[in-house]
Amino acid sequence: MLKSRAEAEDASQEVFLRMHRSFDTFDATRPLAPWIARTTYHVSLRRLESVARRRSVSSSPEELARVVDEDGPSPEQSSAGQEAVRLLSKALQDLSAQDRALLDLRYREGLSDAEVSEATGMPVNTVKTRIFRARARLREWLAPFLSESGT
Repeated sequence: MLKSRAEAEDASQEVFLRMHRSFDTFDATRPLAPWIARTTYHVSLRRLESVARRRSVSSSPEELARVVDEDGPSPEQSSAGQEAVRLLSKALQDLSAQDRALLDLRYREGLSDAEVSEATGMPVNTVKTRIFRARARLREWLAPFLSESGT
C-alpha cells in the first residue's frame, strides 16, 4: 500500500506503538484483527496523504498522454501489459489517498466490501460507493488509452 519497504516498516512500528499505548482501551470482547487493520489503515492513509500533499500534481488525460510520449517507448515498442500497468499507476496517483487505499484493500489485498468496511470504519455502502466512483474516475482517465488499443 505504501510502495516502499522502508515506509512500510516505519508505518508498522507506528502501528505497534499506537496499539501498545492504547491497549488498555481495547475491548477484549471484540476480535483483535479488525482493530489492528483499522489502526494500520489510518496510519497508512495519513502517510499516503502526506506524500500526496508533497507531490500535489494532478494529471489530466492529456498529461497522461504526454507520459506515454515522454517517458520511454510507445505502446507499440513495449509490451501492452507493462504500458497498461504504468498508465494505471499514474492514474491511481491522481485519486485521493483514501480512494487509493480502498481500491488497494479491495483489489490487491482481496478483502470483501464488508472486510474493507471493518478495516476502515466506514459503512459498507460508503465503501461500495467510493470504490464505484474511484473506478469510474479511473475508467474516465484511461478511456483515451483503452480506445487506442482497441479494447
